[in-house]
Amino acid sequence: MSEQQGTVHGAVELRYRPVLQDYSAALRARNRVAAAGRRQRILGVAATGCAVVAIALSLVSGTDVPVPLLVALLFCGPVLLLSPWLVARQLFRFVGRQGEFRVRVEESGVTVDTDNSSTVVRWQAQPRYLETADLFVMLSDDRNAVGLTVMAKRGVQDPSDVDRLREIFDRHLTKV
Repeated sequence: MSEQQGTVHGAVELRYRPVLQDYSAALRARNRVAAAGRRQRILGVAATGCAVVAIALSLVSGTDVPVPLLVALLFCGPVLLLSPWLVARQLFRFVGRQGEFRVRVEESGVTVDTDNSSTVVRWQAQPRYLETADLFVMLSDDRNAVGLTVMAKRGVQDPSDVDRLREIFDRHLTKV
């Protein structure tokens, strides 16, 4: 590159190989802002609360705790907690085969090139973003944020590029 490594004409470039943790963290973060994620949390808390109350009532009244209730509590709780990781594993089966990600963020949008594909995401397609300690995640504007683009901060060539990415996103996207 002719300019500072990681930058080309105002663009910020990232290069990295995705890892499962990237997608697990991105899906957990998305679930905090998506309607489906909020419903899932409410359902999980309500179901766990009902099961705990039913078990407590059984113990107080001296009756046996219903086995289906115990099975539901022991099975459903972990499944709800692990669902972002389980979905991330499925997604990563595809993503992991793509090889190195080369991401270019510029004023017109984001280009993601891999060993097997190339995608251009315009700001209008995913007009929201969130930031975690290790990622930037662009989100579609539907209620469940079905569309997402995950960018690992470790892929920047210069630590100051993280601030530049944030500035570009703040100009074009709504932070959630």
